[in-house]
Amino acid sequence: MLDKKDKALFKEEVGFVPPGVMIAETFGKPFQDTITAYHHQIWGEGVIPLKYRYLIAFATAIFDNNERRAKLEMVKAVKEGATKEELFEVIKQQIWMKGAPTMVQVAPLIEAIHKKFKV
Repeated sequence: MLDKKDKALFKEEVGFVPPGVMIAETFGKPFQDTITAYHHQIWGEGVIPLKYRYLIAFATAIFDNNERRAKLEMVKAVKEGATKEELFEVIKQQIWMKGAPTMVQVAPLIEAIHKKFKV
């Protein structure tokens, strides 16, 4: 089971305990410890600023057609200072990479951006 220290660290870093980390305990403490350490390695201090890592995660979620995760990564990117223009640029890039039908897929994300930035 995830200890209180790690739970507090996750809540401080991202505002919640990531679902993958929570369910890792199902596979035993050694596995959960590995997943927790890996999460901290990826999302902790790094060369690329956190805002840009979240924008990258936003892009991969769009490419993967994972609206729920895209919205989550968008919220985290905005929390780290991403602007609506940066979010729109990521969306345009993904439309270029994946093709015009992606515009239908990203419509709910654009709606969420408008709501978030009160456009």
